[in-house]
Amino acid sequence: MFRNASELMESSPQDCYRSHVTSFAWEGFQPVLTERVMATAELRSLSLEPLDMFVSEARRCVGSGDEVCGTVLENRMPRCRGCDSFPVQECRFQPRCRGNMCEDTVCGDPHVVYIAVFASNLKVGMTRSSRLRERGIEQGADIMASVGEYGSRMQARSAEQSLSRSRGIPQTMSSATLANCLGDGSLDQAQALWEDVGKTFETSTETILDGYPLKGLEGVPRVMPTAGKHRGEFLGAKGRLAVYRDELGMLKAIDLKDLVSRFIGTAPSLCAQSTLF
Repeated sequence: MFRNASELMESSPQDCYRSHVTSFAWEGFQPVLTERVMATAELRSLSLEPLDMFVSEARRCVGSGDEVCGTVLENRMPRCRGCDSFPVQECRFQPRCRGNMCEDTVCGDPHVVYIAVFASNLKVGMTRSSRLRERGIEQGADIMASVGEYGSRMQARSAEQSLSRSRGIPQTMSSATLANCLGDGSLDQAQALWEDVGKTFETSTETILDGYPLKGLEGVPRVMPTAGKHRGEFLGAKGRLAVYRDELGMLKAIDLKDLVSRFIGTAPSLCAQSTLF
């Protein structure tokens, strides 16, 4: 059921509902967030400078295109099943076919299995062949190396899982682990690690990712829960994490990907009265 932006506000104070975060992506090495202004339904870029936001606990579907959905979300996806671009939402993570059981062409596209290097950590994954570099930037990797090419998403996922089991390389990386890889020396560590690990693969094509807007970071930031207050000096971003220094000088990070589908406000006392928060 699609609703307009004003209906999502229900009876809560408008100044609490500044916006609904609808997307997060990287354009090259530039993180881009989009918000839908609750009062006007206007879509605009969400700036993190200055960083001053109160983030809702509740999450609602961001809709499809210009349509506002607003369905309450119970999983970590930003869209409900009806608005998702995948015919079967679960196929994002575990493909069920080679693209021959539905009309979605992504499942039948060529995919690669990659090794992502984050400082002294490895992760195995798969993505479409055409967006290996983009996927690496999204994840905050220092090095992305293609280690296998496959004709479909399902074949690539199977190969990824097999490689993970045989090599003991994880398929996921926590925010806390990523935060430990944000320092200036992470690329040097990654190159040293891949120099050894890369030799164990028969074929690999590596891509160095060194343009993140996050330099001169001293110390490891603490990854904060997404819901709640975030205020401080924005220091930059890498992968899904934005780093800031709070008013007490503490290094903190917020998961930008997890902002999508949440509501942004600036008045916690008002937001506490809302059924959305």
